[in-house]
Amino acid sequence: MTHTVADRFDRVRAIHHALTDTGPEPLRSVHLSDAAETLTLRPPTREPAMPLHAALDDRRSRYDYAPLDHEDLSALLRWALGPQRTLPTAGGGHRMSMHPSAGGLASTTAFPIVLRHIDGIAEGVYQFDRDAHQLLRRREGDVRGALTRCLVQPEFAERTPVIIVIVGELEATLVKYSERHYRTLHVDAGLAVANLYLVATALDLACCAISGFYDDQLAETLSLSESQIPLVAFAVGARRQVREQR
Repeated sequence: MTHTVADRFDRVRAIHHALTDTGPEPLRSVHLSDAAETLTLRPPTREPAMPLHAALDDRRSRYDYAPLDHEDLSALLRWALGPQRTLPTAGGGHRMSMHPSAGGLASTTAFPIVLRHIDGIAEGVYQFDRDAHQLLRRREGDVRGALTRCLVQPEFAERTPVIIVIVGELEATLVKYSERHYRTLHVDAGLAVANLYLVATALDLACCAISGFYDDQLAETLSLSESQIPLVAFAVGARRQVREQR
């Protein structure tokens, strides 16, 4: 990291820290342990078939969730956040994502937190590798208890089978852009959540964006580095009844 990039990084971290809600209680250790396991998701068995205008009309936040199955999680991650096209570059090609980002950079990473066992996917904190369509298990243990203390509305951890956290990657972006890109990271995260809403709706899933969380607690739960910051979360599960709003 060059001196200029290091200065950008420090200033952005200072801004982020100034805007962080530390929560109602001191940071406590969580009952989680590090894990290292790679799980290849099954290929999606279906594509979102709902017309765009219908998905836009039906899209809304829902707060009651049934268990999610492996195929739906795979399809959601693939069509909302997976790879799109490859642009030719001097290095052989640059893979773009299904959701746009400033400069086409990998400015965000999705961290699915599995709170209820899914067929073939144990409870735990995962990182989504979009190119390989894999989940990298990072932490295991009492993920529900750990996440409960991170949320302003802890009931989401009780109701939801999966919460996907969109994390900003400072090192991936500040090497190209100035500190101002801190704001653009939030735009990129918003675009990712917009994709998640539309794809989840087209797959008849229930979902809700979550912005109420305590940054330091969530960063610790995800085992993030200093160059990674949690930006927004997204709760998702099956609908209790197809097309029924709860």
